[in-house]
Amino acid sequence: MSIRKRLFISNAAMIVMPIIIIMFIIFLLSVVYTDGAFIGKHFRQQWQNTDERTAELFKGLQKTASLEQEKFLNKDFLDSLSEQLKSENVDVVIRKDNDLLFTSNPQISKDDLPSFGNEGYNPAGATVGDGHYSIRQHDFYFKDGSEGSIILLDDSASFVKFARTFFPILFGSLILSFVLTNVFLSYIVSRSILRPVRQLSNASEKISRGDLNFSIKSKNNDELGQLIRTFDSMREQLKESLELRDKYENNRKEIIANISHDLKTPITSILGYVEGLQDGVANSDAKREQYLDTIRSKATYMDRLIEELALYSKLDVNKLPFLFESVDIQAFIKDYLEEISEEVMDKDIQISFDAIKGHVNVLMDRDKMIRVMENIIFNSVKFINKKSGKITISITEQEKMIKVSVSDNGPGVSQDELMSIFKRFYRTDPARSTGGSGLGLAIASQIIEAHGGEIWAENMPKEGLRVNFTLKKSEDGNDD
Repeated sequence: MSIRKRLFISNAAMIVMPIIIIMFIIFLLSVVYTDGAFIGKHFRQQWQNTDERTAELFKGLQKTASLEQEKFLNKDFLDSLSEQLKSENVDVVIRKDNDLLFTSNPQISKDDLPSFGNEGYNPAGATVGDGHYSIRQHDFYFKDGSEGSIILLDDSASFVKFARTFFPILFGSLILSFVLTNVFLSYIVSRSILRPVRQLSNASEKISRGDLNFSIKSKNNDELGQLIRTFDSMREQLKESLELRDKYENNRKEIIANISHDLKTPITSILGYVEGLQDGVANSDAKREQYLDTIRSKATYMDRLIEELALYSKLDVNKLPFLFESVDIQAFIKDYLEEISEEVMDKDIQISFDAIKGHVNVLMDRDKMIRVMENIIFNSVKFINKKSGKITISITEQEKMIKVSVSDNGPGVSQDELMSIFKRFYRTDPARSTGGSGLGLAIASQIIEAHGGEIWAENMPKEGLRVNFTLKKSEDGNDD
């Protein structure tokens, strides 16, 4: 739920909930004060039905006072009148001068009653004893000339007392319900807002201290939940960026160290031969030619090392463009082997290709794949230290991939070194007597990974090494 909708519901609830609470309180008070009758129904009956019947009875008593005063001295009449009025919740008082001839409510004192001459109807009521009554009073004179009064005390006027108690409670309940509702909803809404804000604040403090090894999550789908997820994504990207920066920095230091080591030997050699030429050590044309050939060879080695280093660096930071196309891998390998067969055979090495039936197309960059084949094959050529060396290239078709294997009958490598030969500057020959930059297989690995494939090495059962790599099949151009 969005924050806007949440605030709207909260504001609406601040109005609706107090109303519901007040209605409930009104119902409870009506039950308490009206003996279970609904308040509206009770007072409608009190002020309509009861009031009308009481008025009719009062008119009858007025008539009796005019025509049959002696009935007021008759106890049976008065008891009957009392019972009749009791059902209407009305008390009756017959007064003669200052004496009470009859009262249906013993708690009513003559001192509480209005004096003679206050004839009429007082619906607002007055306090009589412990109660509050609406008062109907009819004054007359007895036959002996004494002052008489008929006073009806309608307890329905206790509504005033009820109102005096009820409305303060109602008003206080209204204020209290507004306050409690506001506090409760403010707590709920603020908690749903402050908690993610606190999460963001704590996360920001950690980041300011350089700590990125944490994560913040939110199950909310509101704006703050989205902000937290975006913030955590930013933290993750920042972490990856810093890790990549550290990786590049470490790579740079390692590369500088390796370059320094690999360039030191040929540069020292070149300087030695140059000094030999300058000092006249090479005192014949043949010797001078030998020195110059050696200098050229060392310079060529350094040039290739720098070129391979530049290529590896571009691959490492994903800044080398690839031009993928659908290529028949078997035709590609055959064409490449024709180009290098003479050079390989000059080293007394036989190279063969075990093709499979049909055409097998893969997605690849031709130029980059030539570099892969060159680095793998000539790595084998470099390490085959026997006559009649053999290099065999084979293809295995898988469900979605094509596996290319390059096997040789060289010395192989130890089991511990199989995973390390694809690291940059790694050499199985600690003395570096075989030459090479140590970047060939690392470059091949980077190119294959950029093709979405895998590369690995394994020792042959008897002798030699097999380097395998996979390439994705192309959707078109494959047939059985």
